[in-house]
Amino acid sequence: MNVLILTKAFPETADDWGGVFVREQAEAIAAGHEVTVVKCGVDYNRFSPFFRSATHSNPANSYNYFRIVVSKSFPVYNQFNFIIAVYFALLKIIKKNKPDIIHCHYSFPAGIVAWLIRLRTGIPYLVTEHSRIKSTFRSVIHKYLSLLALRKSSLVIAVSNSLKKELINERIIKVQVVPNVINTDRFFLALRSANPFTIGFLGSLNTTNKGLDILLSACRDLPFRYTLKIGGAGIYQQYYKDLALNENMGDKTIFYGAVSPDRINSFYSDISLFVLPSRYETFGIVLIEAMASGIPVAATRCGGPEDIVTGKTGILTEVDDFVMMREAIIKIYSNYSDYNAEEIRDYVKNNFGYMPFLKRINSIYNQCLSK
Repeated sequence: MNVLILTKAFPETADDWGGVFVREQAEAIAAGHEVTVVKCGVDYNRFSPFFRSATHSNPANSYNYFRIVVSKSFPVYNQFNFIIAVYFALLKIIKKNKPDIIHCHYSFPAGIVAWLIRLRTGIPYLVTEHSRIKSTFRSVIHKYLSLLALRKSSLVIAVSNSLKKELINERIIKVQVVPNVINTDRFFLALRSANPFTIGFLGSLNTTNKGLDILLSACRDLPFRYTLKIGGAGIYQQYYKDLALNENMGDKTIFYGAVSPDRINSFYSDISLFVLPSRYETFGIVLIEAMASGIPVAATRCGGPEDIVTGKTGILTEVDDFVMMREAIIKIYSNYSDYNAEEIRDYVKNNFGYMPFLKRINSIYNQCLSK
């Protein structure tokens, strides 16, 4: 099957996290199909009033890759200009590559462009949503176009059951759950140990959503020696550093700053326990990365983690409850030998690896093509 993946986010450098989960899916799908990836974006440094775009192609290991760059235009009109410019540029790629199906990531703008392509060519499309759907509702127009793209698609994929419920609440009925995927072969087992005990955290510090303040409060009075290893950068980084000092945890806390994808194995290498204390997650890719390294996890019931964490891989706690999180950390520490690294890794491989993902996506593609 010839699959065209259309997305607004796709990493192009070693230190780029944007859309890394889309790249993982592209590589997994390329293991069983011919794949073309098309990334579309706006060049805010160049102005053109009408439909000016440039298409760049780069060879990739297992798929064709194109980048459509549209010059910015007038405010408000800019979004319509972008959609039409991408539409015409994408028609040229389709004429050459002749895809059987278009797999969009995010309803806007990819989904609405794919709908226009379907009207012109008849090629079916489906949409994978990764983010809270209301985050695309920046205006009445954005909301209308996003919902239109989802309702006109052959099928919508949600990366978790919690996101599926949100989509159904917006009257998006044709929804199936397919979790994100990782290449488990890229991760090696961590040199984990209960002594010394190292607690890991990795996430963006540009908002308070990741709940690092909850983790710091949970670790404040732990009854054993530990080190807290914090990866991530953002505008709240200094705030959290000051909070750690105020909690008298400065000597126990190490801030690593931004961790690029090519350094991820190094970050997980000596962690005993990984914690994701988020206030909201549609999935939680860092959880399956940590577990692919054989590391037990503690996470909040904030959406996505509820589909990921089991009793054999870790513990779930309530959102914003640092006392419950502290108890979970103590329980994992006290029963550390119960968490078998190989079993945790096998769980990820069997549920979030390439083969189970490809089996699910093949079934969905066949459903879309049979309609």
